[in-house]
Amino acid sequence: MRFALIATCAAALAAIPLAVGAAGPQMSGDQFLTAVRCAAYEDAIRSDVQLGEVKMQLNAEARRQPAETAAQAHAEVDTIARQAVNTNSAADAAMISRERAAVCAGSELATGAAASTAV
Repeated sequence: MRFALIATCAAALAAIPLAVGAAGPQMSGDQFLTAVRCAAYEDAIRSDVQLGEVKMQLNAEARRQPAETAAQAHAEVDTIARQAVNTNSAADAAMISRERAAVCAGSELATGAAASTAV
């Protein structure tokens, strides 16, 4: 009985740092905002990209980020969506494509999105 109590306490002590790590942000604020911007551009421009899993991961990360960062990300997604909807010319579309390329350059999301569409 005493052994079970000691083993349970040891397991709980080992699990606490893991739980704290899982509860905290996995990305810096800048990394999170860049990933959100890239996902928003990919979603707005490329209808063939499946972003469901990416959006779920970003939503989970948003809950771990400070409220101000999450609110900024939400506002930027709205702005990007409005830009995409209000595209009136080829020049506007080219500008949005350039912005997407700049935001997504080197982003893990861009690599993942490209891999998911290659299937």
